[in-house]
Amino acid sequence: MLLAWFFLTLAVVTLQGKQIDFERFEQLLETDFYNSTLRVRKYSGTVMTLNGTFQILQPLTKSLIISTGFFHSSLGNQQFNHYPMKLPTENVCDFVKSFYKDYGHTVANLANMPERGECPIKPRTISIVDKIFPADVVPRYAPPGLWKVHIINSLNDAPVAKFEIMAKIQDALLP
Repeated sequence: MLLAWFFLTLAVVTLQGKQIDFERFEQLLETDFYNSTLRVRKYSGTVMTLNGTFQILQPLTKSLIISTGFFHSSLGNQQFNHYPMKLPTENVCDFVKSFYKDYGHTVANLANMPERGECPIKPRTISIVDKIFPADVVPRYAPPGLWKVHIINSLNDAPVAKFEIMAKIQDALLP
């Protein structure tokens, strides 16, 4: 009987696992603030990684507002629906402070990241090499499928930069 409970527990724990892979990273709006050469590449037969550089071209001040939008495609067929989840709309300094508080461990190994609390954020080039998607940042309730996140930077209510990140969430048991 104990062996049956062990296998049942193992099956339930395994079913809760998720595999999350980068699909794409794009800079949709050319800007004087950023330059990105980030691309997704296949690292091995089953792992996708993010590689390239992300340049901050001029100081980022509190006048730059960051907002996000999340979109989900349950079938993974590029037919996205707006998803009622977002990060708070904040100025760039507060956004980075909140990011470090909640997700700082995901960028701890990246060189040349802004210091915690740095404002204005000085121009710099951040190199990213073989960065695997940090699955622990995705809420457990996020359903499988294709996800798209828009990160919009606005100055005086006008978008000045827009990035799109796409990732695929799969249950760990299903390929």
